[in-house]
Amino acid sequence: MKRVAKKRRQEIVILLKTKVFMKVEELCSQLDASPATIRRDLVELEKAGLIKRVNGGAILPLADFQDQRETGAAGSSDPFLNHKRAIAQAAVSMVREGDTIFIDSGSTNNQIAELLVSFSNISIVTNSIEIAYKFIRKKDISVVICGGTIKEISPVESIVGPLAEMMISQFRGNLCFLGTSGIDLKHGITDPYLSAASIKAKMIENSSKVVLVTDHSKFGRVNKAFVATLDKIHHVITDSKAPDDTIAALNQLGISTTLVST
Repeated sequence: MKRVAKKRRQEIVILLKTKVFMKVEELCSQLDASPATIRRDLVELEKAGLIKRVNGGAILPLADFQDQRETGAAGSSDPFLNHKRAIAQAAVSMVREGDTIFIDSGSTNNQIAELLVSFSNISIVTNSIEIAYKFIRKKDISVVICGGTIKEISPVESIVGPLAEMMISQFRGNLCFLGTSGIDLKHGITDPYLSAASIKAKMIENSSKVVLVTDHSKFGRVNKAFVATLDKIHHVITDSKAPDDTIAALNQLGISTTLVST
């Protein structure tokens, strides 16, 4: 019996390395085991430091992803970090108790999440493993991390795919904090990766208020994957170095803008 349990737990870890996040029900189906058995396995695996239990399922420990991120970022620094921190401060001022917030992966949204940790009685729906982990010890904040797969996208901690999109469709957000690597007056919001663009589009579709958070370096950029036209955005928070003509055009379109100083 112990040998069977050991093998099943090894298989759970292997499955998580493939899919990143799996619900208890999925593991039951894959391993032909009862929910009670899988939950006991997850408890033991978490005690051993091999997995982390979250939201009715499990993910791999953060260290498994941090090592990869830190290796890729070694020797580099973000020249726009101060801008992103200021943008994050402006963004969280819009949050109210009881809000359900969509927040996709990205460096600016990571800064927003750092500040949201001090809040209570809010719900976070994200496709970012890194962001989800920031709330792991917050009992008064509900966190939903999308199921799905990791593709060859950046950040590498992003969960994408049809399953993630389906999960997002089950929620309705008061707010959506959306990052971008490209905003252009003609081509709208774009992303280098189609899978990431699809996640962003689903978040926009299911949110009452969409807030684009981006530093000035992303203005005028056009990537291959289309996310949304500008009229889907309600508010843009950026820094004071953003091009004046673009900000004026956004205001003419009825899009509110906030310019932060650094």
